[in-house]
This record gives sequence, structure tokens and C-alpha cells, in this order.
Amino acid sequence: MILRFYPTKDATIYEQYAERNTGLDAMLEVNKTIVGTGSYNSRILLNFDYPAISASIVNLGYNPNLFRYNLKMYVAEANEIPADYSLYCYPLSDSFNMGVGRFGNFPETTDGVSWTYRNTSNDLSTAWKTGSYGANITASWTTVKGGGTWYTSSVASQSYSYTTSDLDMDITTIVRGIQSGSFTFNGLILKKSDADEASSTTFTSLKFFSKDTHTVYLPVIEAKYDDSVNTNTLPLIDVTQDINLISVNLKSSYSEKSTPLIRLSARYKYPVDTWATSSGYLDRYRLPQGTQYAIYSAHSDDVITDFSDYTKLSNDATSNYIKLYLDSFQPERYYRLILKIPNSGSTSYQVYDEKLIFKVTRG
Repeated sequence: MILRFYPTKDATIYEQYAERNTGLDAMLEVNKTIVGTGSYNSRILLNFDYPAISASIVNLGYNPNLFRYNLKMYVAEANEIPADYSLYCYPLSDSFNMGVGRFGNFPETTDGVSWTYRNTSNDLSTAWKTGSYGANITASWTTVKGGGTWYTSSVASQSYSYTTSDLDMDITTIVRGIQSGSFTFNGLILKKSDADEASSTTFTSLKFFSKDTHTVYLPVIEAKYDDSVNTNTLPLIDVTQDINLISVNLKSSYSEKSTPLIRLSARYKYPVDTWATSSGYLDRYRLPQGTQYAIYSAHSDDVITDFSDYTKLSNDATSNYIKLYLDSFQPERYYRLILKIPNSGSTSYQVYDEKLIFKVTRG
């Protein structure tokens, strides 16, 4: 299973505009501007409600400590990015107020998080610390003091080479720190390395969609666990033959609060003629173990949940099945279910798109 959890707060903080708040911008940005001999960087702050994430998993009957966690962010725009670069994610050591500003506001909004302040420029006591940090806490800047403070005991990273692909960063080590009580979770900071920030290498702008986007591409934490169960009661279908895949219970729409169990039946398109009391077209089979599903937008190739070891089908005496937790989906949108079935020996796969489309409705 893959559960998706969206941020409660996010913002970009800019070293060049040290008191500017951007809490309502539709995009989040990692950039660097070089002015004379000085480098000015930006960093991304995000917060998620981890107690709610943990409670959701527990309420489903699972242990949050057994899940893997990934931070996913979707690239909206990239300009003058180096061929090779890395992004780093740390847990923030202090909380922040998202604010209601936008980058282009004039006069600029200073009520909310910025490079210099956690909450507002009207309260000097909420300035980010620039010294006398607690244990395992640090900060850094290139030109202007500030830029957040974070724990050094846990870090996640993702490296890129000749690509500007979406962020899909394994942050399990950070979540394990929360679970063990090593630190209090105040959110995440996403930045380049200190060396990259201080260098003269061009890094004009890498923008991701924010929580305030009007698309499906919100930042998200994916909690992942292999919950597949296989009784292997039904006979195994020969995937080298022509087969039909049908869903016997897929509805056209589901409430976002529902958890439907979608059954998928495999049958031979041309069953062998035999003497029998029932039609061979009604015989039921199971798909090979390791068959995976993906969720796409209904009418495009935009991937919502990709094939992985965490999207395996289960099977029982009735059929194969998938259990979906739709509170992880954006409501009032249509989705498409696609299968990837391994061939003999699992050395290759066939992808089946049978136009299994459903809508998630609000409420």
C-alpha cells in the first residue's frame, strides 16, 4: 500500500529578500543569485502533521515503524541548472508560521516565515538563531544571516546527473528519528549543500509545485508498506496466452473517505475446448505473484502512484484484489488503474491498460 499525506504548511525563504514571506505562492523554489561577489540562495520549508500520519496508519491496523517514507515534489520549471547537483533535506529544529505572502506582493509581505524570521518581522524574538545552538543543531548562510536551523542527526538527499526530474527522496531516516523521540518534528528544510550554496556555480532556479497549486502535483509524503497477501488458492493463469482482465466490482465513483477493495479477474480470451458443465469463459484464475498496479490520471500519462514493490496485488479464493485508501487521493478527479504482470521468471513484464477508470468524489 502507498498512503499519501499532504503538507499543512510550506514556503520559500530568500536570502536576497531576507524579510519577504511567500507562504501562498503556487511554487516553491531552490535558487541562487550571484550579485557581485555575494551568493544569495533560497530554501524550501515544509511541514506535515506527523501525529496525524502516524494515527492514520495505526487506525488501519498497521505499525508506522514498519513503513518506508518518501518526500515527493513535482518540478514545475527549471532554468540554468548544473549538470550534476544534489538536494538535501533536514528536520527543522524550530517551528515556523507559513504566512499569507506572495513573492510578487508590493509592498512585500513580512508577516510570516522569511530568511530572517520564523514567524514575523514584527517580533524580533522569532528571528532564526544564528549562534548558541542546542545539541545536534546547526544553521548556515552565505551572505545574510538566517535561513533556518535544523537537526544534524538525520539527513536525506537526492543526487541528479543531467536531469531535472521530480524529487522522490527517501526520508525514512528522518521519520525514524521522529518515531524514536530523538527530536520534535517541526517540519523539513530542503536546500543545496553549504558548498554548492557558497560556490560561484550558476543555479538560477528549480521550482516545484507547492500546496497552493491548482494542479494534482502537491508535495506529498508517501508512506509505503507491502501489505500483499497471497493464498494462491486459484490456479495460475498462463500469461503467455491471450488473456482478459476485468474488474467485477469497480464502481464509477467512490467517496474520498472510502477504502474500496477492487477485485480483478483473469480469464483466457480463448479457453481450450473441453467437456464441462460450465463455460470455460467463466473459469477464474490468479495472476502471477508480484503483479503490480499503478494509478494514473484518467486521461493522461500523469503518474499518481507508480508501479513498485509496495503496489503488489493480493489474491484469495475469489480473485486478485487491491485495497485503495482514497483519502490519499485528490477529490473530484478521475483516475485510471493499470497493471504490470510479470512473465515467467519475472525477468520481463507486460503492462495492461484496460481503461479501468473511477472518480474520487468529495465528502
